[in-house]
Amino acid sequence: MLRKSEAPDVDLVARVLAGDGDAFGCLYDRYARLVRAVVHRVAGGSPSTSDLTQESFLRAYRNLSRLRQPDRFGAWVVGIARQVAREHRRSMRRDRHRFVSDDVLHVAYQPDSNSAVQTEEEVTLLMRLIGELPERERLVIHAFFLKECSADQAAQLLRLSRSGVYALLERALARLAARIRPVAGKEA
Repeated sequence: MLRKSEAPDVDLVARVLAGDGDAFGCLYDRYARLVRAVVHRVAGGSPSTSDLTQESFLRAYRNLSRLRQPDRFGAWVVGIARQVAREHRRSMRRDRHRFVSDDVLHVAYQPDSNSAVQTEEEVTLLMRLIGELPERERLVIHAFFLKECSADQAAQLLRLSRSGVYALLERALARLAARIRPVAGKEA
């Protein structure tokens, strides 16, 4: 009797459909490197290759009952991987909220008598530090504070849940606070 890892694809697919999750693990082990390579090539070397590989196998698992030729599982999952990578590449091209320059944003500042006194240097420093944040953290700061989007609007823009926006904001603000303290200490 053949071990699962040596079984043909058609037998492993039948086992998965019968409820054997380990059989899908064998299919994953057999095709993961190939799917990863296809995703990497089609997505243009995206740093999200691992996530896209997982998404490809997740879609394959969810749609396994639709596979008409179980002996062609490898070709089928590679086709899914190509589609996932193309979708990712298109979404990255459509993302109009990416910063395209490392230049510091210039913010017009007009202090009022009721607010604490802020200098133009402080604003410039803050904008420089925001520009040094990782991309998603810059985007959430930009959307939520500078564009004054609601959490729901920011969530829609960044394709996150509302709680995901708040978690990302918390990380970004903590990172900014950690960077501001040493700079403020030097000036004192």
